Order: sequence, then structure tokens, then C-alpha cells
Amino acid sequence: MIPNQWYAVLEGRKLRHKPAGLARLGKQIVLWRDAEGQARAALDRCPHRGAQPSQGKVVDGDLQCPWHGFRFGTDGVCTRMPCEGSDARIPRGMELQMLPAREAHGLVWVFHGPGDPAGTPIHWFDEFADGVRGTAGTSFDWPFNYVRTLESNFDVHHFPFVHGGGRVSGERVDINEFTEEESHIRFRGQLRHEDKEEGLAFRIEYKPPAQTLLEFPGFVFVVADCPVDDGNTWRYARYLQTLTRIPGVSSLLSWFAVQVDLRLFQNRQDGWVMSTQHPNRPDGAIEHLVAADAGTAAFKNLRQRLIREAEGSVEGS
Repeated sequence: MIPNQWYAVLEGRKLRHKPAGLARLGKQIVLWRDAEGQARAALDRCPHRGAQPSQGKVVDGDLQCPWHGFRFGTDGVCTRMPCEGSDARIPRGMELQMLPAREAHGLVWVFHGPGDPAGTPIHWFDEFADGVRGTAGTSFDWPFNYVRTLESNFDVHHFPFVHGGGRVSGERVDINEFTEEESHIRFRGQLRHEDKEEGLAFRIEYKPPAQTLLEFPGFVFVVADCPVDDGNTWRYARYLQTLTRIPGVSSLLSWFAVQVDLRLFQNRQDGWVMSTQHPNRPDGAIEHLVAADAGTAAFKNLRQRLIREAEGSVEGS
């Protein structure tokens, strides 16, 4: 994982009155909303006897463990030990291990790494800025390493073969524009037939640690990938069709795009071929990239640079 970055871990609408237990970032995490409705995050382990607070409940904004009713405030410190009485002294260390959490763009984000959460922005895309209407989103678990899922976002030349669109789009890839600035990768191009100059246009952008935007004629969508563990990824996807802005119709078409992409393309067609990819973890894999893999190559290089920079900042501190 790229350290010192904000990772999307859950759709905000799914965090309501009950705590949510999640496997994310190689950890068991609990999320809950405090008395002001703000999202809070901690490791899902009670310091008393090791039970999972995510199986408990929220009482006046505090997280209550299901085993003995110990409560923990927004800073993770224990606020109540029922078995000891209301005047009991809270022992040192009786606190949850808190994780920096924020809510933005309809998602709950958790900071991974020893860096400065307050000084690190959450990267997003203008097409899906807060207030944009007509979008539809979904989330699901994928049984693949998150770097592999990210690499698949740059891989447009599998479309004619995996998704069967070769007659329409062609198989040749032209990359017409490519820029990388402040860790923001952008490129445009097209899929075309060898005997034609124009084909299916596309635009792809990436912002760390795991946000990718893809645009094709008629729709644009963003995906945010979060590692569950070394072999599994939680993916959030939000779609916006660009054919019409008629209220209601726009949302319906975006919802339809979600269903087609999720049920047909990603889980069926992409899923089976990615399951044949070895090794599952790409670090150190011997792969011979070609010119059409420019996006994948740029992502690999950027990811390694950001990891080195994060490691260097820790060594120098």
C-alpha cells in the first residue's frame, strides 16, 4: 500500500446508527458516528478483553463494547466501566487505538501511514464534485490484490477481447495525450481499426492512492479501490452518463450503467480473466509492457516513488 494517504473504506450512506465492522487496509476496523454525526474509526478491538466493539452499539455518540458495556469516546478513551461504578478511576491504556477518519464525496476515508492526516488532501475529480446530480454508485468486494485491480483500470486494450467489442472499437490503441503532474496521471486516446483513422475515444486519470476516472462516449465513472488484505479489494464505483441531463432519466441511465458494468463486465468478464493472472501480487513480477501499457507503467513508477518518499520521510524524522 502507498503510505500517508487517505483510502475510501465505506459508502457514507451505509454508516448509520450502528457501528460498522470492516476488513480494510490489512486490519479489522470499526466505524461509528459520534453525537454530532461525524465518522470515527478505530481498530476493532476492545482494550479490556479483546472483543469487537463493532458488534456493540453507539450510546450518546460513544462506542459501547457488547461484552461488558465499556464505552469509548471520540478520542478512544474509555468513558464508562459499568462493573466498576460511575466513580471508578479509568486505568491508563483503557482506550481504543483510533485511526484518522474523514467523510468526503459520499465516502468515509481512513488515513493509512505515519504521516500528517491534516496536511494530506483527499484526491477526487471535478466530474463527481459534491452536488453533481444524476450519478449512481455501488460497492463490492473483489478477490484480487488491489494493485492488480488498479492496473486493470488503465488497460483499455483488453476491451475487444474480454468484452467482445472489437467489431465496434477495433483493437489498435492510440495514446494521443499523456501528462503526469503532481502525482496526477492523465491520458487520452482511442481504440480503432487498423484501416480507420478514428475510433472509440477514451480518457483515463489517476490520483493516489487508488482513485481512477475513466471516460468513454456516453458516460464517465470513478472507482476508488481499498485493500482488504493482500488478496482482496473493496471497490467503490460511481457512474455518470453524459447523454442527457433530463432529471430522472439521467439517474436512471447512470443506474443502468452501474448494473451492466458490475454484473456483466467487472464481476463476470474481468473477474474470470484476472483470476488467471499470476502472480496475484504484482511486485517483482516479470512482465513485458508495450506502448499501449503506458498508463500501467506510469502508475507502477508513481506508486513505487510515493512508497519510497514515504519511507524516506519516516527514516529522516
